[in-house]
Amino acid sequence: MTKLKGMTALNRRSQRKTEAETEPKKITTVGTRRNVTTGTAPVPMRLPENDKAELALWLEELSEATGKKITSAKLLRGLIKMRGKLNQKALIKAINEAN
Repeated sequence: MTKLKGMTALNRRSQRKTEAETEPKKITTVGTRRNVTTGTAPVPMRLPENDKAELALWLEELSEATGKKITSAKLLRGLIKMRGKLNQKALIKAINEAN
C-alpha cells in the first residue's frame, strides 16, 4: 500500500488548529449573549402554600386556554399591562380580604 500524497482532511484540520492558535482573535459580527437588563432588581414572590396552589391552578387553566406555557411572570406582566382596565376598588377589596 502506498502512502497518500497531498493534503488529507486530518492534515487540513490539524493545520487549521495550529494556524488558529497562532493568529490573534478576529473581530466578528456574530452576536454574543448579552446580559440585557432594565436596571431594576427582580421581584421575588413569597406566597403561602394555598396561594401557590391557587396560582398553579390558574396558570394551568390559562396555559390550556392559550395552548402556550404561561408562567407567573407572564401573568404578572399581563396584569400590569391591563392595569387601567381593572376596577381599582374591587382589587383593593380583594387584596384586603386575602390578608
